[in-house]
Amino acid sequence: MIEISFRQFYGNEHKKIIAKLEKSWINLHDLTEFAKDFGINDIFQDNGAKILQQLVYLNMKLLPGREGNDCVSASGREWEMKSINLDTTASGFSTNHHLTKEIIAKYRKVSWTFAIYHGISLEEIYIMPPEILEPFYQGWEKKLDTISHLNNPKIPLRFVQEHGIKVYPIDENNPIDPDSI
Repeated sequence: MIEISFRQFYGNEHKKIIAKLEKSWINLHDLTEFAKDFGINDIFQDNGAKILQQLVYLNMKLLPGREGNDCVSASGREWEMKSINLDTTASGFSTNHHLTKEIIAKYRKVSWTFAIYHGISLEEIYIMPPEILEPFYQGWEKKLDTISHLNNPKIPLRFVQEHGIKVYPIDENNPIDPDSI
């Protein structure tokens, strides 16, 4: 067993690290309070901080609950939100762990947002109307003719980048208002 004295453990270098953490943590309290205005109670749960960032850039509000669509735009249009962290996965955007024909019917009625991250750094956001995703819906439905549900089929990143409408980063070529599309 290694014995470390209290003085060694809380030496000057460790005190500096603690001070740095505490200074940064104060900003997280501000971010948490800001997130509550958007219906996000915990920025550390379910990608809360990333969802907050997307809602702000897209001028949307989170819809309450875990069932149904994810957010609503200023015009009242509902949206499905997806994100990917390229530092941890590159296989595509997750859909639903128990995808059924009923969920596909819901997906057909709404547009989608796709946010691309490297770690916590937002790189791009694309939007896509449901018609563009129709080939996926049809393929999934065909598979569902023989099974009860699909386990999280993916929408490929490349497909989103090739067929989606880029709205972030914001510049004159990337319209930010999804409702204007």
